[in-house]
Amino acid sequence: KQWYQRRVRGTSALYKIVAAHSKQKTVKEGKNTELQFSLAVDGPYGTPSDDIFRYNVSVLIGAGVGCTPYASILKSVWYKIKSGQNVDTKKLYFYWLCSDTKVFGWLNSQLKYILETLEELGASDYLEVRLHLTRFNNDKEMMENVAANQGSREDAITSLPNTQTKFGRPNWFKDFVEIGEKHAGNDIGIFFCGPAVLSESLDHNSSLANAKLEENGVDSMFFYNKENF
Repeated sequence: KQWYQRRVRGTSALYKIVAAHSKQKTVKEGKNTELQFSLAVDGPYGTPSDDIFRYNVSVLIGAGVGCTPYASILKSVWYKIKSGQNVDTKKLYFYWLCSDTKVFGWLNSQLKYILETLEELGASDYLEVRLHLTRFNNDKEMMENVAANQGSREDAITSLPNTQTKFGRPNWFKDFVEIGEKHAGNDIGIFFCGPAVLSESLDHNSSLANAKLEENGVDSMFFYNKENF
């Protein structure tokens, strides 16, 4: 037996290796036969987001295009609830931080459809969307539009139902403590996809929140998971 150990990037590279070896011939009992070989695959390795449904409560945080891993997850949740399937996670929080309102448009239509469907099914409390515009350059027209639509069912910037875009970054420590107190007795997963510098802040604030919850006698705990890019 001959063993070949190679690291390959993508299925195209793997195909080329397999195709090259499969064309080799050997002589056996006077006949030409194709070379037979076994292929062993080590993997695949899942991402941290694979563990979202292991928690009763999960907090999903995406910065800019960091929302990408959660698009399919939110759609999967929507499908399961719509079709009456059981969903182990009982509450999802989705934070999306963007520096430009145009970025919100990437996932806006899908989010709106999911939120409206959940509302029709009487499950609007299942998913809570928290949008943060981190850079707004004092846009007068936008600010006036937001002020005029305060208290409206739809967000003035994204038109998402039951959601209001906030300006600036979240107070992570405050938000985590509030979520921990609201869901006392639960392990809560925090999942982040985005830049490493923000990941460090989230990790630090989740630890601070755990300490505060323990000090207050609240038996919930955050578990931080990151997926940097």
